[in-house]
Amino acid sequence: MKKILASFGITFFSFLLALILATAVWVNAVATQDPDETRTLSVPITVTVQGLKEGLVAEGYQNIGAQVTLRAPRSVWDRLSPDTVLVLVDLTGKTEGKYSIPLKVATKLTPVRVEKLEPASVQILIDHLATRSLAVHVELTGSLALGFQAGTPTPVPATVSLSGPQTLVDSVAEVVAAVNVEGLRSSMDQNIPLLALDTLGKIVPGVSIAPLSISVSIPVQQLGGYRDLVVKVPLTGTVKSGYRLTGLTITPQVVTLYSDNPDVIQNLPGYVETQPLDISGASADLSKSLALVLPDGVQVVGDPKIIVQVSIAAIEDSITLSRPIRFVGLTPGLTAILSPSSVDIIISGPAPIIWSLRPADVDVFLDLTKMVPGTYPMKPEVKLLYPSLQLLTVSPEQVEVVIKPEPTPSPTPKK
Repeated sequence: MKKILASFGITFFSFLLALILATAVWVNAVATQDPDETRTLSVPITVTVQGLKEGLVAEGYQNIGAQVTLRAPRSVWDRLSPDTVLVLVDLTGKTEGKYSIPLKVATKLTPVRVEKLEPASVQILIDHLATRSLAVHVELTGSLALGFQAGTPTPVPATVSLSGPQTLVDSVAEVVAAVNVEGLRSSMDQNIPLLALDTLGKIVPGVSIAPLSISVSIPVQQLGGYRDLVVKVPLTGTVKSGYRLTGLTITPQVVTLYSDNPDVIQNLPGYVETQPLDISGASADLSKSLALVLPDGVQVVGDPKIIVQVSIAAIEDSITLSRPIRFVGLTPGLTAILSPSSVDIIISGPAPIIWSLRPADVDVFLDLTKMVPGTYPMKPEVKLLYPSLQLLTVSPEQVEVVIKPEPTPSPTPKK
């Protein structure tokens, strides 16, 4: 019996040793064909919360992207991607308070081992979910153009809803819509993002605002005694034979004038002229600083000099025409007053067409469709009959349009 047991023990030991050797050979073969590799996922993984009790809200994990380094066989890496990996913060059983919670990595693919996780934990604030309504404060930044003032801004909607952890929602002192009005000369209506600020003027993170942005309307009007007028440069003389005008640039195109007597300003036409610019015999580009011709008691706000650049090139053929401006689309019952009522136009093209142009061949107009009473700076549109003609310059580029109701006719006296 002892011999039988001894023989069985030797046989079993031999079998076990063979099994271990075979397993080692198999593991070595697998490792050779499918070796483990350590890699860091190409993008940070967004942290996901699990186990949070109903009625509570967590703050502190939202803007964290975890950098995950894993070790797995090459065949598993062929299927691993940021979409197959979760980074979790487990809040099961947690109530209100502040916690340092370790992060966990989860994936359905195996075998996978976490080599490194940054950060390893996050600071979490758990609080009751709170909501609150707060009026929007519109804050104007920058300065309007000189001579203009802003009226009371109108936010729409005027009240917004806040939501988030009770502590953070309670710390919000105001909801601000910051509007930059630097250099503004006319009324505006813009969509402005909102900021939730504490008593120190700092943004409160973790608080949601609904809606995220609002419409803000700001009326802007010019102060009495101030007025914006377009600049017109009178040209005298003609360029040298064989050359032509190709452009006229005026800087600035609009100036602000001021007078102690508002009536003087309002009685000015919709433009102001500079000193005449003599282009007699010119054969190259000109650049000159010209003074404005102003009535007594009227002054320029800012630099009084106007920079005029005249572009001159060898002829194709060109002509400078003065054309009246007509208007289209004016609503019945309204009337329009244009100032100036005509513009100077520089046109180039084939000489036979240029010198045979009729008034009807060049149409200058303003489209006043759907426009309501008021004063507007507008750019005239020019339509040329011949496609071979090219419009080079319209001076002034803008005109003033005053739209107002037609006067009511006086009743006919009874006989």
